[in-house]
Amino acid sequence: MSRPTSVIDNPLVRQAPISGLLALGALFTLVLPTLEISHVELFLASLVATAAATLLAAFALHFPRVLPLVPILLAVDFVSLALFRTGTGAGASVFTSLVVLPVVWWASLEGRRTIVYSILGVTLVILAPYALAPGTPMRASELVRLGITVVVFGTVAVIVHELSRRARRSVLSAQAREDTVRAEISRAAAVQRSLLPTSTDDIGGAVTVAGACLPAKSVGGDFFDWYRTRTGIAVSLGDVMGKGVGAGLIAAAVRATIRSARTVDDASEALRRASDGLAAEGAGTDVTFTTLFHARIDDDGTLQWADAGHGLSFVLRAAGGVDRLRSVDLPLGMGLRDEWATTTGALEPGDLLISFSDGVLDLFGGRDDAVDSVAELARVDRTPAAIVAALAERADRVPHDDDVTVIAIRREAVVTEPTEVAAAPLYRSA
Repeated sequence: MSRPTSVIDNPLVRQAPISGLLALGALFTLVLPTLEISHVELFLASLVATAAATLLAAFALHFPRVLPLVPILLAVDFVSLALFRTGTGAGASVFTSLVVLPVVWWASLEGRRTIVYSILGVTLVILAPYALAPGTPMRASELVRLGITVVVFGTVAVIVHELSRRARRSVLSAQAREDTVRAEISRAAAVQRSLLPTSTDDIGGAVTVAGACLPAKSVGGDFFDWYRTRTGIAVSLGDVMGKGVGAGLIAAAVRATIRSARTVDDASEALRRASDGLAAEGAGTDVTFTTLFHARIDDDGTLQWADAGHGLSFVLRAAGGVDRLRSVDLPLGMGLRDEWATTTGALEPGDLLISFSDGVLDLFGGRDDAVDSVAELARVDRTPAAIVAALAERADRVPHDDDVTVIAIRREAVVTEPTEVAAAPLYRSA
């Protein structure tokens, strides 16, 4: 796919001032008695050549890969100006200065030879009357005019060419830096994807779990995780304030710290460790915070959870009821009160534990009853992978500016063989 033509590279945009001013000059010549048409045929020929140049510019716009078109177009412009100057009084023409427009255009192109072409074009316009109208006397003043005009416009061509060369070099340098940054972001996104869990092979068959993370940018501040503990399974979902690489780095640090508390039975202790890690890493930097939901589900169905300012988790009971997992505890990184409570409950066979980031709120118009909407969606198909896939599909249809992350866990009535989660994308770039 070719790069779209920018305004400055658009041949029709560049040609428009030349064609427009020459047409305006022709109009003035026709209506003002002080201006004369010395050669009608050459005057009309200049208008035809200008029209041809305009059509050629339009053709070059639609077929940018036809590289010789622009030099041909500029050659036609110089010819049309030469005809126009000769047809409107030759040496007495007031329109000689119009030659500066194709000079600037040609000199701005790549290659030092464009300066030579510009000077040759100016020479053509100045000397054209003596070739096209043989009766035109060659006066010494015309030779002086030729010399001065060539020097002036040649200098203009040199300056324009150098400025254009520096501008192109700056653009190429900026593009190279942008490509480097994009490559680094792509690598960071790949690393972040590799940190997310992809299967349930190591958690046993007491639960079925699925998750998805759809970042608003290549790298997001949301994350989810699950892993086996000594007595069951631990699950987490976090949302770092902000987007991009910085938020992604913090998300990776929080996830790693939470995992380091694998052997700790208290859910709130994992939050305290993550908070300590943020305090150590964030010293001397701008304050940020992370909302985090962390739960542990034992094989016997015992549920304990801690919530650091997240508040977007609930249990959908097998009978259809919804229990919101509410908390008044603050997010991590606030530095105000580093205490989080552990709440204990039970996850019965068939019950679903669902947690999601605030990006899901955007999928339901930012309404406060988004939990009820997600619960209603989950009732249609209580399979965790189906729930995650349904929200991911909705994220594809509904515009959203925030990362969308969800995790769903269902306790099974009968312990089955471990299965791999493959019904929903675990991570997808924006």
